[in-house]
Amino acid sequence: MVQIDRTNTAIVGLDLYTVAERHQSALIEAIVQEQIKSWVANPFFLSASVHLSLDGVRVFTYSQWNLKFDHRSLSRPVVLSEFFPPDSLLLEVVVSRPSTTEVEIAVGDRITHLAEFRMIPANQPEMVKRATAEIDRAMESPGLISATFHRSLDGTRMFNYGQWENKEAFEAILKQPGFNPDKPYWEGLARNEFHLYNVVHVKVKAA
Repeated sequence: MVQIDRTNTAIVGLDLYTVAERHQSALIEAIVQEQIKSWVANPFFLSASVHLSLDGVRVFTYSQWNLKFDHRSLSRPVVLSEFFPPDSLLLEVVVSRPSTTEVEIAVGDRITHLAEFRMIPANQPEMVKRATAEIDRAMESPGLISATFHRSLDGTRMFNYGQWENKEAFEAILKQPGFNPDKPYWEGLARNEFHLYNVVHVKVKAA
């Protein structure tokens, strides 16, 4: 399994793919067999995990690298040219809960909620403040295992990597004040889009 580095001694690479449902499994195979295989050979690589969306049309990789390395500088395997190129970003963790245990990414039935917040760079500091203020209240929701907010280094986005026991637990929080999409805590600062995923592959560089 992968442990999320919440101290920012590593940098996070997030690659977001959109794919036709009939090609989702082929994309995942290409990422695992070609992309991650080439990453492992890189001395800056630390870990990677692959997530497939429950709606069948999205895939993302969450990778961790030695600080100050930009994984986007690496060449993409030829097989990936058959798919739409990913939206690729560099992130750092700004707040994470629970603080008493490690946040682990593992293959299984756990539901991953990836929420993307888009904003102008001037709004990112306030988004960090609001996310930090709301995360403890969110953790009171039954079924929420962990929540980790990241900011993009270009200032235009934030991402919440949330882990849930099941889909029903996630859907319940959307009915709570502040988390309800009709009047959310990020209102006036950012536009939000979220999707649900399962982890299908993890890789950690051998010691």
